[in-house]
Amino acid sequence: MDGEDRTLGRAAGRGLRLGIDTVDTQAAARTLNRSGRRFVVVHAASDWHPSVATGDNGFFPKLTAELAGQGIEARLVRARSRPADILSDPEAGHIHLKIGAMPGYAPNLLHVNQGYIQGFWYLDELGTHANSSLRFAQFCADRVNRGHAEYFFNGVTGWMLRNNVSNSPQAERRPDLLEPARAVVFTQEIEFQRSRAHYLTNEQMIRTAAEFDRRRLVYVKPHPHQSKAALRDILAVTRDYQNVRVCEASVHDLIEVSDIAVTQNSAAGFEALMQKKPVVTCARSDYHGATLTARTAGDLRDALEFGPAAMEGFAYEKFFYWFLSRNLLEPVKESFAERAVARIRDKAFL
Repeated sequence: MDGEDRTLGRAAGRGLRLGIDTVDTQAAARTLNRSGRRFVVVHAASDWHPSVATGDNGFFPKLTAELAGQGIEARLVRARSRPADILSDPEAGHIHLKIGAMPGYAPNLLHVNQGYIQGFWYLDELGTHANSSLRFAQFCADRVNRGHAEYFFNGVTGWMLRNNVSNSPQAERRPDLLEPARAVVFTQEIEFQRSRAHYLTNEQMIRTAAEFDRRRLVYVKPHPHQSKAALRDILAVTRDYQNVRVCEASVHDLIEVSDIAVTQNSAAGFEALMQKKPVVTCARSDYHGATLTARTAGDLRDALEFGPAAMEGFAYEKFFYWFLSRNLLEPVKESFAERAVARIRDKAFL
């Protein structure tokens, strides 16, 4: 970092050790800092800490084994704890991986989280999902191999749609029981977050879609983690419209029977790309390169009217491949650990 020769923390070997040793005390953190060695420090939010510690997390066992084989030790710390603050001292020179919603840039920091599709993970310099560096990346279809993209797209989407796979459990697939709809609105729980990301609220999305064409049905699917208070507000809005139906059917069925999907920036919106459906994102999103962005209710009305025509011919296969295969990491792949460690080395000048 600063020209000083720091020895990497030495690991015992390449054997696959599932968990990561935890630094629980300030004294232990100071001891690591005084060792003169650089460690990879995993900062896990409370909902991630147990699975990372035991090795039940799908990302870290292979990564830490590869690091160990290259002579780099890893340690686990609770995010935002006092030991985490001590280990974050720039003079210590450690490399930091934050797992959870903790966006931010630092010279030796990368961010880890599950992607929108099961089995794909972020390892990003800025954050994950709407905060990832992909929000600023430029998708260029001409630079993506069509054959590779189609093979990848057909494999991933075919498996997910056939098996009704999503990040959250879904109702049994029965699209034949659903009436065709003009739109499906996927609500979320992001409007009261400390850092605002949405352009339109759940209420604005529902009302705009419902009033666009009162002769056509609009489905509303609440987020599986929707709070009781938010759900009450959503249900109160839907009761104002005869053409709005709250539905807990499979996300894949709702997408299949709808002309267009509307969301702030949810995984359901990304999943709609698997069926090549037009998607309107009403918040900051890192997959906006494959969607129409609505910053106002007027934008959303325009998207509802012209969206299908505007997105006709879009290279969904290429975007899917570019986003997931080129930019995210897939732990089941043999190249996963090598690619992940290469990103870490490049970031931290190891």
